[in-house]
Amino acid sequence: MRRIVLIVPNLLGDPDAESPLRQNLPALQLLTELGELRKLTPTPKVETPEALYLGMRPDEAQLRQGPLTVSALGADPPDRSTHFHLSLMAFQEGEVRDPAYRPTREELDTIFGLVKRLDTPTLTLLRGEALDHGLVWEALGDLGTTSASEAAGKPMRGQLPEGDGENVLRRLIDDSINLLAETELNLRRMDDGLPPLNLLWPWGQGVRRPVPNLMLRRGERAHVESGSMRLSGLARLAGYKHEDRDTFGRGLNTRLRALAERALKRDITISLITAMDDLAAPAREEERHWFVRELDRELLQPLLDSALVTATRISILAPGAGTGLALRVVPKSPAANHLPFDERSLEERHVPTIDLHQTVDEGVTL
Repeated sequence: MRRIVLIVPNLLGDPDAESPLRQNLPALQLLTELGELRKLTPTPKVETPEALYLGMRPDEAQLRQGPLTVSALGADPPDRSTHFHLSLMAFQEGEVRDPAYRPTREELDTIFGLVKRLDTPTLTLLRGEALDHGLVWEALGDLGTTSASEAAGKPMRGQLPEGDGENVLRRLIDDSINLLAETELNLRRMDDGLPPLNLLWPWGQGVRRPVPNLMLRRGERAHVESGSMRLSGLARLAGYKHEDRDTFGRGLNTRLRALAERALKRDITISLITAMDDLAAPAREEERHWFVRELDRELLQPLLDSALVTATRISILAPGAGTGLALRVVPKSPAANHLPFDERSLEERHVPTIDLHQTVDEGVTL
């Protein structure tokens, strides 16, 4: 049986507001009538919620950002090493700043052609994509760092790494500024009114800890689809195949039809769609409604068409900080649900409740 798990965080909105889920969504409506509706417990606050999206318990596979990034970049450093996320930032007027604009591939070619000179016998820079890269320090120690988002807009002096290895990391930071500051690329960017790309900022340090091998646990390999570097890194460590994030798309440009076509060619697919995370502001209400219509037409309709004629089990999960909803559609199931897949069903007391990781595990297991 083909199994498809779709996870759409923050799909549910305010019960008192005009919900995108209450507009005309023919595919979701029929899937809801064919399926079993359950409530999802609030997503627990854990360091690596991505583990829940793969069906692992909240106490499993909790890793820092650095190990997830290094794994996503396909690296397997020595065991006794510390892994960092390495953000490409701007240094201006003594402050760490967000570059605001993603670098082009050609700009990254230039930057990493230079900064790979900063590799040492114990430091290895790993090229990633856009502003997100990796760093491996082949040593262990007690370190404190500041994330790129927390450091942005603040004087660099007060945000520098502290503790064991601080000299190594501070030298890397200083050398990156000295190496990149006067490049033609950055002079051109500043002439155009853009922040320079002249600072490498390490943070999120951690060591790679054991992760359950989900392929061995479940006896099958799932394909994972998302735009998340974190989920990509964790899926790799868990023995699953994460597909190319570029083919997935980003935000409102998530390639939903292509996602459906790929899922219908595989035995197991877990897909994380995070577009709704960026659409919470009231000013983006029209975009929320549009994206949910696209989700229904481009993704759910092809999956519904398949479920009506082939053995395809579909799970649609809408987790959030509060109570969420889960819909399970099993081929030829006698289930006949009359409740809607929207915020109104959260008030129904007789709807059973399940944890997010449990319903993912159930969705991918025969």
